Amino acid sequence: MTKTGRTEEDTMKKFRSAIALVIIASVAASVGIAATSRDSEPSWERALRVRSEALNERYGLGEYKREVANTAQPGWLRALMVRSDALNRKYQLGRYARQTASARTPAWLRALMVRSDALNRKYKLGKYAENPAP
Repeated sequence: MTKTGRTEEDTMKKFRSAIALVIIASVAASVGIAATSRDSEPSWERALRVRSEALNERYGLGEYKREVANTAQPGWLRALMVRSDALNRKYQLGRYARQTASARTPAWLRALMVRSDALNRKYKLGKYAENPAP
């Protein structure tokens, strides 16, 4: 026995308990950190999600699904909406418009650039020419 009345065996039991407690706390902390890191989205997954959303928007899928097939509307109105949507897609207007200018560009200049691009595409000018100049 020691001076305090404890045996070496009691001291070793307490020491083992303390070590076991430290190990359990370490494991619990590691599991908590791993769970937190799972919540943060990896860059490759974020890039894949952004690409998927852009494709859904471009092709009118998912939450961007077109509302042109509403059967409660008259046939002529549905046909007009389908035609309008197809022309917007063809000439990249409305929600299909490309971002050709920065957000700091005035609206009138952005509209002019979109119009110019649509006319160039329609009449096959500039980068849309069949045989571009060298």
